[in-house]
Amino acid sequence: MKFLFLVFLLGSTVAFAQKKTVPVIQTQAIKVDSLLWDLKALSKAPAVEWLSQTGTVHSLLYRSVDYQGKPTQVFAYYSNPDLIRGKATGKRQFPGVVLLHGGGGKAFREWVEKWAADGYAAIAMDFGGKGPDGQRLAQAGPDQGADEKFYHLEKAALNDMWTYHAVSSGILAHSLLLSRPEVDVTKTAVTGISWGGYLTCLVASLDNRFKAAAPVYGCGYYDESDVFKEMISKLSAGSARKWMKFFDPSTYLPYAQPRFLFVNGNTDRFYNVVPYHKTYSLVPASQRTICLIPDMAHGHEAGWVPHEIRYFFESVLNEGVPLVQVSPVSVQDSTLRFSYQSPVSVLTAEFYYSNDTTSPNEHRVWSKQKATIDPKTQTITSPLPKEGFQYGFFALKDHRNVAVSSSFVFK
Repeated sequence: MKFLFLVFLLGSTVAFAQKKTVPVIQTQAIKVDSLLWDLKALSKAPAVEWLSQTGTVHSLLYRSVDYQGKPTQVFAYYSNPDLIRGKATGKRQFPGVVLLHGGGGKAFREWVEKWAADGYAAIAMDFGGKGPDGQRLAQAGPDQGADEKFYHLEKAALNDMWTYHAVSSGILAHSLLLSRPEVDVTKTAVTGISWGGYLTCLVASLDNRFKAAAPVYGCGYYDESDVFKEMISKLSAGSARKWMKFFDPSTYLPYAQPRFLFVNGNTDRFYNVVPYHKTYSLVPASQRTICLIPDMAHGHEAGWVPHEIRYFFESVLNEGVPLVQVSPVSVQDSTLRFSYQSPVSVLTAEFYYSNDTTSPNEHRVWSKQKATIDPKTQTITSPLPKEGFQYGFFALKDHRNVAVSSSFVFK
């Protein structure tokens, strides 16, 4: 009996020693006067109910924060490079990525497949309280309609609003990912599309365990959006101020610690030029890269297609070759000029510009002209357009066909 007890004790000791420690969010870095989220509680891995652990992508429910006083669960898909190849998860560790869908979206299995095939442990969750069949879960959180995002603020508590729950569920998905033995806790990133890009700005600002973030389309200053300002304008003045204080990314981005890749088009319907420029300007230039893709379509598939996101994550997490780094644009002798740094030669450079200040962002008319690349001095120049411009930006591609851009330039 003594021998058996000793074996049990040793086995328990080894198991305890091998238990993985999940890092805790450093809340002192977020210097807002009233922090809505309990980030220490969200740092803990949530309880999980696996629905399927067979095949190349697994499905699960995980516990999230209470909604209207009742517990909730969130549906998610998970995979990693071993699973996607039909292998049992082994001893290798992978970087991790959290995937946040946009408005009207869901937990996209194919998005998880893409990132698992690219070498990442990936998790994508549903922000509408629904399961894989599109039906409401028994323990569902808020739906993702305009009422839950905006109008319920007139009568609901802050912690019953959609943004509170979506941010909480995004951070808890990260905590779950970090708890898995096959995930390298020093190499995690987050990306999201449209409303998921908005959430990426919030989640990455609040959860400083992430090393990299790539919001697509989504940004802050919702009260200046061509579309969302209409929703905010329907709130009472007090509720509108409350929404902007607690739920707009502009409140939190100044404290963000991950490296950011901001991806958007120049004619996006929802996230237009001025608030987008104001949003990425909240992140120090040394901490951000901008990728404005001319005439980029708006949608989930269009938002996860840009391979720049993976190149960026690889440069931050796995010491990959960095994207082109662009300095601010200046005007000298009627010439637009900026310098760049890149270990990969720049292949193309163009200056896009517009004088259209009256059309909605999605209908704004843009023109373009070629720019001159001087590889010796790593300088790019373009003459000022004869007709002038009100908005402009340089779009570049290197010989990997990886795109970056300058910041927007305002005349």
